[in-house]
Amino acid sequence: MSDARSGSPALRPVDAAILEFLADDRVEYAAIIANRVGAHTPYVERRCAVLADRGLLEAVTGEVVFRATDAGKRAVRPGGFPE
Repeated sequence: MSDARSGSPALRPVDAAILEFLADDRVEYAAIIANRVGAHTPYVERRCAVLADRGLLEAVTGEVVFRATDAGKRAVRPGGFPE
């Protein structure tokens, strides 16, 4: 699924939940993110990797602790990311 105007893939609902959870400069493990957003850990790990590849999250340590980038924070604001 992508936005016809920009060609960027649209955010999945879980992607938005992950970014919203991390948007206040929180740094967290994927398992904690999964618990907070109500999704299975392996799925959240995959989605975090996709979001990191898209520049919306960044790994903070070698242990793969994530936080939202500025682009990720903008993506969950109204009108911030193409659906």
